[in-house]
Parts: sequence; C-alpha cells; structure tokens
Amino acid sequence: MSRKCQLSGKKAQSGMRYSFLRAHFNPTAKRKFQVNLQTVRTTVNGKKVKLKVSASFIKAHPEIRCGIILPLKRKDRNKVNKLIAQQQAAKQ
Repeated sequence: MSRKCQLSGKKAQSGMRYSFLRAHFNPTAKRKFQVNLQTVRTTVNGKKVKLKVSASFIKAHPEIRCGIILPLKRKDRNKVNKLIAQQQAAKQ
C-alpha cells in the first residue's frame, strides 16, 4: 500500500537534498518528502474503521480522534464509504 492519506489524498513530494559546500547551498541529489501518516481508529456511520491519516489532517479536523467523521463534501463522503466497503470485504 502506498504512503497516502486515505482522507485528504496527500502523498509524498519530491525535492532536492542540499549540501553546504564552500559557503553555498548546493543541490546534490533528489529525495522524497514523505507524509506523516498516523493510524487512527474511528467510528464511521456506526462502524469501527482503521484509517491512515496525515497528521496535518488530524490537526485540522480534531473530531476524527473522537470517532466522528462528518465529511462535508460529496467526494469525501464517497472516499469514506469506499474505505468501509474495502475493509468489510477484507474481513470476509
């Protein structure tokens, strides 16, 4: 499974690794900035679900920790419903 936030869709970004050479910053190699993913157990529509969510999303939406997810946009609601369906299929 890729390192991707299941609710916000955040994923790794690429950038440059810098070295300090002769009083100048010198971009030397490419690197990846990974997402800070946290596993959160919540209840969605009365069902217990484990989600991998980015820390910034948890900070912006503290109600996730309480076990309540109230997606406002239709596409967010569809994501959550798909995740629940996938987890139920995996259990069976």
